[in-house]
Amino acid sequence: MLRRFLFLLGILMFVAFQQAEAQNVVFDTVGNAIITADTIVKQQKSAKAKKPHSPTKATIMSACLPGLGQIYNGKWWKVPIVYAGLGGLGYLVYSNYSDYSSYLHAYEFKTGNLPEGATLNAYETELANKYADNQLQTYKESYRRSFELYTILTVAWYGLNILDACVDGHLYTYDIGDDLSLSIDPYLHHAEFPIKMPQYAQVGLSFKLNF
Repeated sequence: MLRRFLFLLGILMFVAFQQAEAQNVVFDTVGNAIITADTIVKQQKSAKAKKPHSPTKATIMSACLPGLGQIYNGKWWKVPIVYAGLGGLGYLVYSNYSDYSSYLHAYEFKTGNLPEGATLNAYETELANKYADNQLQTYKESYRRSFELYTILTVAWYGLNILDACVDGHLYTYDIGDDLSLSIDPYLHHAEFPIKMPQYAQVGLSFKLNF
């Protein structure tokens, strides 16, 4: 009798244990499903909140204000370079134009072609008294050419600023993987003869670049 009681008790305990394990599995599955669904919702919201980077916007911003596109692309360190180039070239444009104007007025005064009502300042008067007609003509043309050259370079630098913002905008989302590697291995190649002979072996290095 006692044996039957113990046997039935063992069966009941085994069944109860199995039911408890099944409930735990169900609870874990439901909990994981809830966590997974919540994670998916958060990822979707994050993807919607994150706006795509626009190369066109970067290009227009740099065209409107030099350096603004570089800031939009996250390349803050390029802004001082952009303005240093524009500032330096702008100064050379202004300086050469000012000298060209001064020598032009001195040349016109020297040759009697100064416009009616126009007067010379102290510097232009000094130039007219110091140089001859042909010298003033030479200096005038030299400063004119320099003015035109630096004007072209300034426009080119401005265009380069726009091009740089456009290229950086396109490369902003470019992903360079971690699997980029370069391996250098020894290389041994035997010449194709009916009988491979060691003296005809080619020894060198093998370069392998993985993208």
